[in-house]
Amino acid sequence: MRKADIAVALLLMGVGILVIADSVRLGFKWGTNGPESGFFPFYLGAGLILCTCIIVFKAAIKLKKEGAGARLMPKGGLKPILWVLVPASVMILVTEFVGLHIAAALYLAFYMRAVGKIGWVTTLLISVLMPVSLYIAFDKLFLVPLPQGLWGAYLIPF
Repeated sequence: MRKADIAVALLLMGVGILVIADSVRLGFKWGTNGPESGFFPFYLGAGLILCTCIIVFKAAIKLKKEGAGARLMPKGGLKPILWVLVPASVMILVTEFVGLHIAAALYLAFYMRAVGKIGWVTTLLISVLMPVSLYIAFDKLFLVPLPQGLWGAYLIPF
């Protein structure tokens, strides 16, 4: 577990360094008209690096004193993660083709039925009503179109 803490902290430290480098490129000082484009990202990146340094330091001390600690994932722990990760990844891919509304309906239907073992009536009601309510709220009321994908505009004609 401690090795994972260090690895993730180092990865986030790299993100912080990347943010600072791009902020310097954009300009991170206080200009005549206020903060330049990279002002806030620069300090967010600096804060991220500071926090990850603290995490790495504490985890390294614990690693040296107490060893690696508990396993990151207990035996059999990968299956529940994959039951979330695989359908969500497929939903992202399906969204590119049929749009968010239809992909959300398919995702909800699959997840409720296959993972949640919920009855067909409830599954169909929720997997249809939720995307329809999102469509009405965002596309019609707020006038913020959600992704339609390649074929979404042809599949939802209204």
